[in-house]
Amino acid sequence: MAGEILDILLASVRDGYVQVSAFVAVTVLAFSYVQYRTKGALVERLESNRRYQPLVGAAMGLTPGCGGAIVMMPLYIRGTVSFGTVVATLIATAGDSAFVILALAPEAALYAYGLAFGAAVCSGYAIDRFGMGVGRVDSAVSHLQMAATDGGTATSVIGRSSNPAHTYAVRRPATATRPALTASRPC
Repeated sequence: MAGEILDILLASVRDGYVQVSAFVAVTVLAFSYVQYRTKGALVERLESNRRYQPLVGAAMGLTPGCGGAIVMMPLYIRGTVSFGTVVATLIATAGDSAFVILALAPEAALYAYGLAFGAAVCSGYAIDRFGMGVGRVDSAVSHLQMAATDGGTATSVIGRSSNPAHTYAVRRPATATRPALTASRPC
């Protein structure tokens, strides 16, 4: 009996791992393929259109599994996308639980994904607009060692004080006594 339970457990873990990993791999490969076919124009366009980044991040997060997050993290480390984009991706990500809700309750999944997308986009824009602790994250990223990113290229973040995607200026309004943090780049 214990042997049968172990066999069932191992088969379930193996099958679940293979199915989820395959879907995540498809998501990452699809993004990489589009990037390859456009000769890098996809990421260049994303980098040059910062106001759309949280929308794209949230949309990437809606893919079942964690493929969207896997795609966005190296882009943030290289300074291509903002921290708000990463947060939007992570908020919209349902991870592996997405497979369950999509299979068992598609109507509920549509509702949940709509709410997650809305919350993700609002949060991403708020973080990009107001900073909200981004300096701490950028400081931690600047202390990383050489990191291998997608495509096998190495990115150096050593000695960089912050992610170039975040340049926050302190603006002192004439009537206020406290500085207000505003993003120096458009959202």
